[in-house]
Amino acid sequence: MIAPEGSSSSVRVRKADPDAIRLAVRSYAEGLRREHPEVLAIRWFGSWVNGLPTPGSDVDLCIVVRHAAQRPHERIVDYLPRSFPVGIDLFVFTQEELERLRVEHPTFARAIDSGIEV
Repeated sequence: MIAPEGSSSSVRVRKADPDAIRLAVRSYAEGLRREHPEVLAIRWFGSWVNGLPTPGSDVDLCIVVRHAAQRPHERIVDYLPRSFPVGIDLFVFTQEELERLRVEHPTFARAIDSGIEV
């Protein structure tokens, strides 16, 4: 396939600004707490927290809520940001679900627990 004139066949990878990412996460967390009183905690974990992000790294956040009527994967849409400087993975659990995760999926739970509260 021939690339259209003016286009490039190369891929550009831009490095995300860590300060901008931190600011975006904090701003997002503040907004969540204002708009969603059911939010008990927000933990930021993963490569941005442990200092090992790569150019394609997303932000991993676990949101702990008081209660939820939907299943965990169905409730994510209620908490998605309107815009964000990099990709974002959200995990929304009740406290009971998080406790169960610690038993059923301890490696994933340890990753969440190793994060920081925002």
